[in-house]
Amino acid sequence: MDYQEFKKLYCEDPVVFHLGMELFDAKGKDSIFSSTDQMLYAAVREKLSALLSENRLMDVVKAAKDFARLSAVERLAYAARCGVILEDGPVDEPGIRPLCGGGLEYLVEDGTGLFIRDWRCKECGAIGKEGWRKVFDCHYNVWDGEKRMVNRQKLNK
Repeated sequence: MDYQEFKKLYCEDPVVFHLGMELFDAKGKDSIFSSTDQMLYAAVREKLSALLSENRLMDVVKAAKDFARLSAVERLAYAARCGVILEDGPVDEPGIRPLCGGGLEYLVEDGTGLFIRDWRCKECGAIGKEGWRKVFDCHYNVWDGEKRMVNRQKLNK
């Protein structure tokens, strides 16, 4: 599978693309290469036969095998070029109550950097907790072992 085939599958048949990626993820490269098409088809058929025709099930098997032939770097590079979103967005919106959509009033503002905060809904009075995840952004203010600031432009070349 080259990039154009990857992109075509993603753009023209996203159902097979995603199911093939799920099968690849569930079985893994080694399992896919050691399984026959019939074995993989049986695994897909067991889960999806009510949803897809037999031809479509074989398309999912082919997609999974094609993904298995790619290196992880190729899969990620192709996905990025196609605009595939590789991570789920947050389930909820910060500051918005998940049930009624009302605004939140934070009960404790401690400034300690904790990422679980208590809240009360301004609309209906419900209470709950809001969880936050830390996500790596970049390194900054980097100093070498001789206490000299590192020039980041030189690091990126």
